[in-house]
Amino acid sequence: MLTMRESITPLLGAAMMVCAASSALRAQNEPYPATLYFGTGLINTPVAWVSSRNADVWLNTSAKNLPALSGMGFMTRMNSNISIDTHWGGRASVGAVAYSQNPEWGFFGQLLAVRQGDFAAYMPSLAVGIRNVGKYKHEDRFFIGEDIRLNGNQYDHVVPDRYKNFNTANTVYGVATEEFALGNKPGANALSLSVGWGNGLFRDDGDLGSAYNRRGTIASGLFAGARFVAHPSLNTTLTVMAENDGWDYNAGLLVDWRGLTAGVYGTELEEGGGRNASGFNVYNYTKYNFSIGYSGNIVDISKGVILRTRITELTREQQRLKFEIADRNRRIRGLEVALTRAQNSEVANLERRRSDLERQVQEEREAIRRAEDRLRQLDQSQTKPPAPPVKPPTTPPSF
Repeated sequence: MLTMRESITPLLGAAMMVCAASSALRAQNEPYPATLYFGTGLINTPVAWVSSRNADVWLNTSAKNLPALSGMGFMTRMNSNISIDTHWGGRASVGAVAYSQNPEWGFFGQLLAVRQGDFAAYMPSLAVGIRNVGKYKHEDRFFIGEDIRLNGNQYDHVVPDRYKNFNTANTVYGVATEEFALGNKPGANALSLSVGWGNGLFRDDGDLGSAYNRRGTIASGLFAGARFVAHPSLNTTLTVMAENDGWDYNAGLLVDWRGLTAGVYGTELEEGGGRNASGFNVYNYTKYNFSIGYSGNIVDISKGVILRTRITELTREQQRLKFEIADRNRRIRGLEVALTRAQNSEVANLERRRSDLERQVQEEREAIRRAEDRLRQLDQSQTKPPAPPVKPPTTPPSF
């Protein structure tokens, strides 16, 4: 029975309040939020991304309406969990998660092998990761495959019969992610696309067949997703996400304000309808999910950074100035090219004009030479002595 222990409930709230009071700056390269169960990503699927800033941390708790039993109140119908994810060295992330309220637990991690731009501008980021590292190998995709039940004065760990064929411990996956900036100004919108493949949690149905999943799978183990990021204000980020997590189509949105996040999602959207016995009142109908979280930096927290508003403003101002410098450098390069072309064009025009003038001068000189030659001829003809007169004949004519 998925009921929350009284000792767990206040701990979750206290942890979130402590983290909310210790805001800190993370890398502003459009960071990803925490997923419903594990580290950063979309709604339930991972992405090839690790924060470039060392010691960034995400603390997240989420809840899914999962009325597996009838006659339950609203809070007991919500199956919740809490996770923490840390990023190190710009290449690796590691974290832990408590599944449901019982709780079972597991670890997860990811290694970023290639960051977009490492080799080519349009080569996607590539990562490999692992989920559900631990002893709870019978977990399903909602992490209710293993349970605890009160037996007399003690809790016993049990695995319901329908989950005994699951073997999802140490789920391994690989994923590629491509980021697209929709503009070159500070606060510009962004889009990303991800696709990957995994085993275990992404494809193991525990031999339940259609009772576990009727529709929604693209290909066994294949998952994909997209997100759109907008910045309504300086300190606010709005993220819209859609995905197929290997089993179902999910969509939702998340708001980030200075590192504090709140999200709402719809999962199993392709199923529609209400719960039914054919899916054990658990699977094959649309569900709603909530999440709240915090993201910051362990180093900043340890130094007593409480509010990161000023830091965020300075970082955004730094980004704005970098964009402005880059933009002006582009304009300068454009003007230099235009100036060079103008100079080359002017030089070409001057060369043509010079050639024309030289040709005209040459023509004039030729004309002058011809005129001078004619003039000399005329002068010579005028100075030449006249021919002697013809003498008359001395012999008289004969008759």
